[in-house]
Amino acid sequence: MSAQKAGHGHDDRKDENLLQLIALKEKELEVTVSAARQEAAALLARARAEAEQILQQAREEAAALSRQHEERLAAETAQIQAQYHARAQQEVEALRRQAAAHRARAVRLVVDRVVRGRPA
Repeated sequence: MSAQKAGHGHDDRKDENLLQLIALKEKELEVTVSAARQEAAALLARARAEAEQILQQAREEAAALSRQHEERLAAETAQIQAQYHARAQQEVEALRRQAAAHRARAVRLVVDRVVRGRPA
């Protein structure tokens, strides 16, 4: 019986060592899981910051492109307006020249009809 007790005591120490080993491994796993969670959180934070930076850059580029488009449109509009204004000025000058050329004839016709009583 004492052999049994001795054997049983040996088994208790084995069981205790096994439980300690399990507890140690469990703590190691907890540390590993905690470190992995922290690393994942840091990665997520960096990814979010990078995504926000990319979005901000895209917004800035879109705004710059929009301003460039508006500037080109304004320049083209101003150019078209200048062209129409120049054409209108040319037409006005042409009409003034025509009117001046016909003014003398018109004055003669009016004078002839009113003053002299002659038909045209």
